[in-house]
Amino acid sequence: MADMSLRGATCISRAHLDSIRSKVLEPHDDYNTERLRLKALSDERASKWPNTLQAGRARKERARLERAAAEENERIEADALEATLQAENRRVQIERANKVLFDETDKVKTLHGKMLESDAIKENEALVAYKKQIAVLRKAQDAAFVEQQRQALEAADAVELKKYEEARQRAMQQRDAQNKQLDELKAKILAERAADKKEGQLLKERAEKEAADLRAKELARIAKSKEHNEATRAANQALQAFKLKELERQKEQERAIEAYSTKKANQMAERAEHEAKKRAQKEAERKRIADAMEQNYINWHTKEEQLLERDVAAEEARKAAAQEAQRQRRAQQAQAAADFNRLQLQRKAEQKARSLAEDAMFAAAWQQRVKELKEEEGAEAAERLAEAKKLMEFQKHQVLMKSKRKAAAKMEELQEAAQIQLSLKDQDDIFKQYANECINEYASRGNTTVPLQRMLNKKEGLQPFMP
Repeated sequence: MADMSLRGATCISRAHLDSIRSKVLEPHDDYNTERLRLKALSDERASKWPNTLQAGRARKERARLERAAAEENERIEADALEATLQAENRRVQIERANKVLFDETDKVKTLHGKMLESDAIKENEALVAYKKQIAVLRKAQDAAFVEQQRQALEAADAVELKKYEEARQRAMQQRDAQNKQLDELKAKILAERAADKKEGQLLKERAEKEAADLRAKELARIAKSKEHNEATRAANQALQAFKLKELERQKEQERAIEAYSTKKANQMAERAEHEAKKRAQKEAERKRIADAMEQNYINWHTKEEQLLERDVAAEEARKAAAQEAQRQRRAQQAQAAADFNRLQLQRKAEQKARSLAEDAMFAAAWQQRVKELKEEEGAEAAERLAEAKKLMEFQKHQVLMKSKRKAAAKMEELQEAAQIQLSLKDQDDIFKQYANECINEYASRGNTTVPLQRMLNKKEGLQPFMP
C-alpha cells in the first residue's frame, strides 16, 4: 500500500525546495529599510565631499564673493585716499588764495605804498640833513676864508704902514727902494689873492660835485624804486600764469578720472558678457549631461524589460515543455505543478510590479533631483544676476557719489569764497593789527609814521597810533 502511495511521487533536492520556498514566501521589509538607510548614509557622505559639483559651485561662489569684497575694499580705500588728496590740495589752494587776496587788497597795497613813502621821507630827511651839514660847512669855510683875508689885509696894511713910515723916515733917499718894495708887495698881494680865489673856485667845484653826486644818488634811488615796482608787476604776472597752470592741471585730472571711469565701465561690461557666455556653456553642458543620464536610464530600463520578458517567455516555454512531458503524471502532481506555476507566476508578477514601482519611484526621484538641480542652477544664475545688478548699481552709485562729491567740493569752494567775503571784518581786524605792527617797527627804526597814520585815519577812520 505504501509502495502504491509513493509510486507517483517525484524526488527533488533540498536546494530546489529552498529555492521554491524563497520564491513562494513573501520577502521581508528589512530589505527596503536597509536600502533607504544606505541611501541616506550615501547622501550624507556625498554632501561632505569637496570634489562634487555642488561643493565646486559653493567653493567658486565663495571665491567670487571674496574677490568682490576685496575689490570693493580696494575701491573704497582708493576713493578715501583720493578724497583726502583733493581735500589737502583744496586746503593748500585756499591758503594760497587767502594769502594772495590779503596781499592784493587795496588797503594792504596802500599800506605798503605808505611804508615806501615813509622810507622815502626818511631818505629825504637824511638828504636835507646832509645838505644842511654841507651848507654849515660851506658857511664855516667862507667865514674862515673871509677872516683869513681880513687878517691878511690887516697884516698887509700894518706892514705897508710900517714900511711907509720907514720910507717917510728915510725920506727921499729911499724912494726908489721903497717904490720897488711897494711894487713887490703889490705883486705878492695880487698873487695871494689869486691863490685865494683859485682855492675858492676849487671849493665851489667840490660843492657842485657833491651836489651832483647827491642828485645821482636820488636818481639811482628813484630807478631802484621803479625796478622794485617792475619786479612786483612781474611777480603778479607769474602768479596769474601759475593760477592758469593750476586750473589746466585740475582739468587734466578731471579728464583722467573720466577716462578711468569709462575704461572701468567697459571692463565691467566685457566681464559681464564673458560670465554670461560661461553660464550659457555650463547650462548647455549640464543639460547635455542630464539628457545623457536620462537616455541611459531609459536604455537600461528598456533592456531590463526586454530581459525580464525574455526570461518570462523562456520560463513559460520551459514550463509548457515540462507540463507536456509530465502530462502522463498523476493529476496530483499536475495539480501541484499547476499550483506551483500559478504561485510562481504570481510571485514574479508581484516582483515585476514592485520592480516597476521602484523603478518608477527612482525615475520620479531622479526627475525631482534633476528638477531641483535645475532650480538650484536657476537660483544661482538669478543670484549671480542679482549680484551683477547690485555691482552695477553700486558702481552707478559710486559714479553718482563722485559727481556729488565734485559738486559738493565745488559748492564748498563757493561757500568758502563766500565765507572769505563775509570774513572781511575779521580781515579788517587782522589788517589793523598788521598796520599797528608796521607802525611800531617803523617807529623803532626812527622812520616817520605820519603817512601810515594818515592812511589809517582816512581809509579806516582809526584813532592815530602813537608809538
